Amino acid sequence: MTRLPLTPVERYFYHDHRGSHPAWIRYEFTFRGALERAAFARAWGRIEERHPLTGATVSRRTWGGPVWNLGAARPEWAWLGTEEQAAADDARDLHDLSTRAGLRGVVRVRGAETHLTLLVHHAVADGLGLLAIAEDFFTLYAVECGAEIALPAAVPLTARRDRSSLRGAEGWRELPWILIGVLWGVVLGRQRVVEMRGAGRGFGRRELAARSWSPGETMQLRKAARTAGASLHELLVRDAQAALNAWLARHAGSQPDMWTRFLVPVYLGGARSEPRSSAPALGVALIERRVRSLGRRARLLQRAHEDMEFIRARGLARAFRMSMLLRGWLPGQIARYCRRAGARSTLVLSNLGKVFARGPLVGPDGGLTVPGAELTSFAGWGPCRPGTSVFVVTGIYRGAQSIWTSYDPEAMSASEAEDFAGELEVQLRQSLAGE
Repeated sequence: MTRLPLTPVERYFYHDHRGSHPAWIRYEFTFRGALERAAFARAWGRIEERHPLTGATVSRRTWGGPVWNLGAARPEWAWLGTEEQAAADDARDLHDLSTRAGLRGVVRVRGAETHLTLLVHHAVADGLGLLAIAEDFFTLYAVECGAEIALPAAVPLTARRDRSSLRGAEGWRELPWILIGVLWGVVLGRQRVVEMRGAGRGFGRRELAARSWSPGETMQLRKAARTAGASLHELLVRDAQAALNAWLARHAGSQPDMWTRFLVPVYLGGARSEPRSSAPALGVALIERRVRSLGRRARLLQRAHEDMEFIRARGLARAFRMSMLLRGWLPGQIARYCRRAGARSTLVLSNLGKVFARGPLVGPDGGLTVPGAELTSFAGWGPCRPGTSVFVVTGIYRGAQSIWTSYDPEAMSASEAEDFAGELEVQLRQSLAGE
């Protein structure tokens, strides 16, 4: 059994798990047709070969931080009936990485449809990493059904898998900003990434249905973003903020300027191209925006654009990564707001972009087909950690834009979360109409 230290990002997500806020990413795949159970089992048995963390447990050490035990467990899977759904979902929340692997698969057959649920602990893979695992699994399934497909090469994980050297002159130009970012994290952080403690207050959680836009409407959204001189991601940031302003107008109890913080995903390096591994490679940079007039949509869009430009032009991604490497510190504001008990002031928005845009199983229309079945829809949910009241994730499959919302049951009720998701859809419809 091989032992491998957790990277700082993995360590944070490992400690971030708690009963009231399970650190799980969940993807739902709906197929038209039937999957072959024997081929599924054979393909599932090979996934650990290509993504070693999916078959690893975590052990604590007195010194040096936790370590992965590669090969100590096997990714679990189940072929269930509809009546067994509740028990499977409960098992996700109670999962412990010290004894069980961080990847689970659940198959449910309902008439002419087959539903596959993939659950991964956030320490094992981020949202993009789980998509890579899913793509590899579907390819393995096709191979086990007799298809002749060459798989991308896999590489062993090492202790330095999340590190990359600076690139010559470009890195030297960014060095002052990297140093400023590191100092920002060390001086303001004041807290190590340690295990979160505390139980939830018994609030129930249910997942909200996805909002979907047709391929034509998705093209209109992209056109609206280009007209505004921004990306679709920035447009969604703007509309999410505007939706939050309208939501707060109906739900008293908080000042708008206390809900204007959001986390922007930034790329930290790591294996994201061939050959592949499932090491997490995304982090977050927190942007402070205390804007009282949240209804000024043009101003919000401009500020979102400025945030993105700042990250790209100032090497903030490298600064964040280096500050994480300094004894496990988080950058200051992220540590303070994520660790503060009772904080309810963070809005997270992430964009997965196109789902299964290419590959041997993807057809000209963007649809994914495996032997005997065709993927018709896709949905995903990310973890809502303490201090994160709403998590919004979006992706495009076969040209259709879908947005899924998760929420913190300790920060808002299911009805309030449904109301927020509806308000976000209203704001996006206004952007779609060119308003």
